[in-house]
Amino acid sequence: MTNTSALPAADEGPGQRATYRMVAPSRAGTVRIARDWVVSVLCAAGWAEAAERARLCASELVTNAYRHTDTPEIAVEVALCDQRATVYVYDGAPELRLPPHPPTGGGPPLLATGGRGLALVAACADDWAVVAQGACVKVVWFSLLSGR
Repeated sequence: MTNTSALPAADEGPGQRATYRMVAPSRAGTVRIARDWVVSVLCAAGWAEAAERARLCASELVTNAYRHTDTPEIAVEVALCDQRATVYVYDGAPELRLPPHPPTGGGPPLLATGGRGLALVAACADDWAVVAQGACVKVVWFSLLSGR
């Protein structure tokens, strides 16, 4: 499922909610640091079953922020709420919006080294979207549901 209009709504009802945030300079090494951090947060919070899907999705989104924007910093946030874990990747380039869903058609050429990231996110995540937040920030997020 793809939500292309907004950030995910907070789960309703009682339950534990926790949010973790990291900010790092936009550098090649930040991709590894961010994906390992996301996995660490999820495993420590009891979400180990979602760790590998989160690793792949976080890696793709942070890579896109690093490679396709000139933002000086990339922020990554993990929000845990009952049966949903949502990872947000923020950059300072709202004018460089990613498509709200993977391109249709044949996709990238067979030997291309890029162009598959959002298709991987769409295949691995339960929900995802790209949202501009004001004039200065873009957030790309994905959600994973517990027990998938």
